[in-house]
Amino acid sequence: MKVPGNIAHVDKYLSFGGVVLLKCFRLLSMAVLFSLLLVGCSQQQKVDKEEHVKIKLGILPIVDSLPLIVAGEKGYFKQAGVDVELVSFPSAVERDSALQAKAIDGSLGDLLAAASLYNGGFPVQVVSLSLGETGKEGRFAILSAPKSGISNVNQLKGVEVSVSKNSIIEYVTDSLLLEKGFQPEEIKKSIIPKIPVRYQALMEGQIKAACLPDPMAALAQSKGAKLIIDDTETNLSQTVIFFNRETLQNNGAAVKKFLAGYALAAQEINNNPESYRAMLVDKAKVPKEALGVYAMEHFPAPQLPEKKDVEQVLQWMLQKKLLKEKITYQNLVTGDYLPEK
Repeated sequence: MKVPGNIAHVDKYLSFGGVVLLKCFRLLSMAVLFSLLLVGCSQQQKVDKEEHVKIKLGILPIVDSLPLIVAGEKGYFKQAGVDVELVSFPSAVERDSALQAKAIDGSLGDLLAAASLYNGGFPVQVVSLSLGETGKEGRFAILSAPKSGISNVNQLKGVEVSVSKNSIIEYVTDSLLLEKGFQPEEIKKSIIPKIPVRYQALMEGQIKAACLPDPMAALAQSKGAKLIIDDTETNLSQTVIFFNRETLQNNGAAVKKFLAGYALAAQEINNNPESYRAMLVDKAKVPKEALGVYAMEHFPAPQLPEKKDVEQVLQWMLQKKLLKEKITYQNLVTGDYLPEK
């Protein structure tokens, strides 16, 4: 039977259209598959990049650095899945310069250091406390010279207390004396920036009083200096770990792993404190003679500093005109990188 011309034409057209549709469908499927492969490769590259990130952290030769050193030497950072390089600096000035030059990603330091960097246009954020969960951690003390005749806090009115200027030492000194009822004009200070020099001047009677951190405060007491007051009851001083914002945004997963490794080291030291005393001399520059009189610090698990403690430091800095504008707790502190308990 002969098919009418118009029907044959339609049938031929439909067949042709089916082929075109099939080709289009195949091309579309290939395009979707290619897009998925690109997304998958991109995600894998991101994962690979995170896995191979190296965190560079600045440390100072102080007791507070001990968990970081232990975490590196005992492999706790690697166990947590992160590569960490500890970069030691002889002073906070050199450490801060390295931070601003982005030679390191973060650092161990005090709240004044973190706030000063933030104030100077280099945004950092505190991710954890290092020392200072309680006042007994990281003690600061005001002591009088052995032959000064000063034995109580009221005798310090109008007497120069040696400190380092615009530092946590000066903040603690002001706060302790104000809490004891001193008027601002009754608080007098002399400036000796380096702790060993300040310690020596105190013990030789060149100055009548000084504010010192442990273990130098404990050593001074053991050699005849008189403890006048310390911050064990008021918990004025905290050491913290902070990172620049760029590192936190780009490598947040690595920072979280870093804190997990830090936590393992802190627990190890707390469980076996005597095993790490020698390391205090070798790595933290603690005088050997201080080991016999200095009780090893308790290092807390990663956690945030208390809001009231941070705000008190920031308020003091504002009063001293060390800040151009007000910095809030939320500006300076973040809990986004604490490891799960």
